[in-house]
Amino acid sequence: MTAFSERVKLLLSNEKARKIIIVLGLGIMLLILLSSFFGGSTKNNSYSAAENYAVDCAELERQLEERLRGLILQIDGVGKVSVMITIDMTERVVYEKNSRSENNEQKHSEETEVVLAGSSKEPLEVGKIMPVVRSAAVVCEGASDPVIRERVANIASKALNIGISKVYVAY
Repeated sequence: MTAFSERVKLLLSNEKARKIIIVLGLGIMLLILLSSFFGGSTKNNSYSAAENYAVDCAELERQLEERLRGLILQIDGVGKVSVMITIDMTERVVYEKNSRSENNEQKHSEETEVVLAGSSKEPLEVGKIMPVVRSAAVVCEGASDPVIRERVANIASKALNIGISKVYVAY
C-alpha cells in the first residue's frame, strides 16, 4: 500500500476524526443546499419582466415610427413629419401543449399541460405571435391638402396593416 492510503486508513479508524469528517461533509452539503435557495439571480423576476415588456414596447414603437416617417417623407408635397404609433403587445411566444379531455355521463373534465423540452425542463417553443399595432397618428406639413392627407393615411394604413380608420393625419 501507498503511504497516502495508509494515512487515510489510520484517519478513518480514529473515532474523533471520523465524526469531524462527517460533520464537515454535512456542513458542505448544507451550504450547497442554501446557496441554491439564496444564490443565483438576486433581481425580482416579475418586476424585471414588466420592465422588459415596457422597454420592448417603447423600442418597437420607436422603430415603427421611424420607418413610417421615412415612407411618408417620400410623398411629394410632404414636409416635416412627426409620427406616433401605439401597439397592443410585443411578440408573444407560443408553447406546445398537451390537452386531454374526458367525457363521462356525469362529468366533463379537461386538462392542459405545457410540454417541457429535454433535461432543461424549459417549455417547448413552437412559434411566436407578432405584435399588433393599435393606431397611428401623423402630423405633417402639406396634410392641409386632402389628396396628400389621403396618401399619408393610405401609406400608414398599408405599412402598419391596420384599418384606415385607425390612422389620424393632421397638419
